[in-house]
Amino acid sequence: MRRGTPLIAGVVALAIVLAGGPAAHAAVAEAGPERAARAALGGGEATDAPASPSPAPTESPAPGESSAPGESSAPVETSAPDESSAPVEPTEPVEATRPPAGPDAVQPRAQTQAGPQVELQAQTVVTPFPGGAHRLAGADRYATSVEISKRFGASVPVAYVATGANFPDALSAAAAAASIGGPLLLTGPTALPELVRAELVRLKPTEIILAGDEASVGPAVFTALSEIAPTIRLGGANRFETAELLNADAFQTADLAYIATGWGFPDALAASAVAGAQRAPVYLVDGNAASVRAETLAGLHSLGVKTVRIAGSTPSVSAGIEQQLAASGFRVHRDAGVDRFETAVALNDAVYGGRSSIEQVFIATGVGFADALAGAALAGRLGAPLYLVRQECMPEPVSNSLLSLAADARVVLGSTPSVGHDAANGSLCIYWSKPADGRITDVFGPRTPICTPGGCTSSFHRGLDLGTGCGRPIRAASSGGVITAAPVGTFGNFIRVSHAGGVDTGYAHLQNGGILVNVGDYVRAGQVIGLSGATGAATGCHLHFEVYVNGTQVDPLPFMAARGIGF
Repeated sequence: MRRGTPLIAGVVALAIVLAGGPAAHAAVAEAGPERAARAALGGGEATDAPASPSPAPTESPAPGESSAPGESSAPVETSAPDESSAPVEPTEPVEATRPPAGPDAVQPRAQTQAGPQVELQAQTVVTPFPGGAHRLAGADRYATSVEISKRFGASVPVAYVATGANFPDALSAAAAAASIGGPLLLTGPTALPELVRAELVRLKPTEIILAGDEASVGPAVFTALSEIAPTIRLGGANRFETAELLNADAFQTADLAYIATGWGFPDALAASAVAGAQRAPVYLVDGNAASVRAETLAGLHSLGVKTVRIAGSTPSVSAGIEQQLAASGFRVHRDAGVDRFETAVALNDAVYGGRSSIEQVFIATGVGFADALAGAALAGRLGAPLYLVRQECMPEPVSNSLLSLAADARVVLGSTPSVGHDAANGSLCIYWSKPADGRITDVFGPRTPICTPGGCTSSFHRGLDLGTGCGRPIRAASSGGVITAAPVGTFGNFIRVSHAGGVDTGYAHLQNGGILVNVGDYVRAGQVIGLSGATGAATGCHLHFEVYVNGTQVDPLPFMAARGIGF
């Protein structure tokens, strides 16, 4: 074996077989050297399942990944439209007792040091993308994984295969595949698709790693793979142990590791790509728990990990886990955003931010997992970021991050029902929110000037006044960058936000101390940016709300009505 567990593990496993007879041999065949040792010493096979695990959610947003404020008009984040042809994604199909050892059970393999791993990686040839726009897509998720795999030349050191019906097994496999230098292909749970078989024949891998136990991918698939190349199954009693086994097999050492919740796919998808680019493992954890499994902690220490990066906010991976990792001696960083799209941006910016240019970037749907699973292995191998988008549009933070990288090539993963033409071309998702509560007290148009100790207004009212009362929350009408946050003449305390498409919004008469943002801040639709007041030329506490289109003030009422916002 080229990588992974130290040599001593194989020797211990062999000693257990020799000393323990058939029962011990079955433990090694089923679980590999480390689990065999635990089984022999502990009087039975440990399942390593988390205590009283909560049921994993189905293909819905991961915990903590609700839409950002003001995004209620966005489509519900369920499975991507073009993924209906895949098998139904059952809840936790592998969280049961491990099946008895069979002909495709994991066999102990001889261990070697770093030399063979370097030699294997040297075989990998991946064709980069020329400048311009590209799309890798097939008729279904399996065909799309084949199109992605075709960027790898023949005679790869390894090919990973995982079920296309669920996401957990493939999440860690993608980073491992990128690190070693092979593609990740998807298979049906009970049968290997013919086009996937043909692609594996073309690849001529030195070996195939099948991720997941028999409940995820059945024996018939293992048999079909074994007819193509020597095949190893790495599957644990649950998704967390499967990730541990994959990482122990693929990595000998690692200074850096990523962890992500195992209950949802979005955070781990982007993490798999950046991890693969840095030749780092991805561990899955029960993000709702206060700590990680002892086996995960041991795996991190055995690789010599110094830094752990957490993908996702605290609802996805708890603060308790972060504290436990820090107390265990790791440097811990968290890459998180308000939703899955911004979390992917945070992960990518932490690795690629500040670069003046990059050769290629990848884009995949953020509401389904299948296309990005195989894509993460390719992106990671090419050292390219993977961004998530909606089907119909590109979230503004994603667009901003992409613009900062100025990539030569943009590669879309999946067909148009997954990532539409508008999203692929960078059309922004723009959401609008009511800036404040309160009745309309004045409208856009001519009026008698108002004079106060703060000054006199003009004879034309270029905004909309809302009687909010004093100290009430003022919200950004849409996402954008703050360009003014200071007293401005008769406006009093004033905030101006620049949005996409040449649109700005203004918020006047905020109370003293009521400017809650700074110039340069990025704000989101519905985010509280200030508190209402009566500074400037105002006779009482209210919000004076303005809309600018290409620098010219326009009537906010019809402008907002056209965007579904009424007052």
